[in-house]
Amino acid sequence: MIDTVKNLFEKYNLWQVVRYGCVGVFVASAHALTAFTAYHYLGIDPTLSNFAGFLVGAVLSYLGSYYFTFRLSEGHKRSLPRFALVWIIGIAINVGLFKVLLTQFDVPFMINVFVAIVLTPIAQFLMLKFWAFKH
Repeated sequence: MIDTVKNLFEKYNLWQVVRYGCVGVFVASAHALTAFTAYHYLGIDPTLSNFAGFLVGAVLSYLGSYYFTFRLSEGHKRSLPRFALVWIIGIAINVGLFKVLLTQFDVPFMINVFVAIVLTPIAQFLMLKFWAFKH
């Protein structure tokens, strides 16, 4: 049974998903902490607070994805611009979803942050894996 699971992880590169998840938990925590601090302690607008969290997360996400998740070493010339485009698309998903949930559905701030930091990384992983960091 253990060998079967190990073979599945190797065959489908599931360790990459696990590594991405680890980076994601770290990035999501940094995003949430930044958004929470900006909103509750600095009095910044909810959408801008979330955006600040996303910016912090983007930097940490690139470094974690490049070095840990996808284990690249060929330099940043190709991957950084592609990551930046994925990041911009991620901003649109994250901020757009956040704004709609906040203004149209009155979703509470921290629940909204949680939804944004769960759904955005799923879309970004697919774009990173199959385009930005594709070997």
